[in-house]
Amino acid sequence: MLSLVVFLAFVWGILWALFLQCTRTGHYLAVRRTWIAVIVGLGVDLLLALLVIPKDAWSYIVAIIVASSVGIIMRSVYNERQDEKALEALNDE
Repeated sequence: MLSLVVFLAFVWGILWALFLQCTRTGHYLAVRRTWIAVIVGLGVDLLLALLVIPKDAWSYIVAIIVASSVGIIMRSVYNERQDEKALEALNDE
């Protein structure tokens, strides 16, 4: 089972990278909303891990990752908002 999950993770990573690189939406996420791209990528990885890790251990891992992600997501959202305000100010001039 582990080999299958590792293979699926490999395929997922390639497909996600291609989406981010080759589509307009993917490019936007990669450039302007990186944190969303990371959440989606990591979320799928965690779902795949659920297939090979006992549920109680998996829930601990998810809790740790979520807790450590809050600060960086808040930073990203704040910076994105500041960028939008700067653009609005330029448009108002």
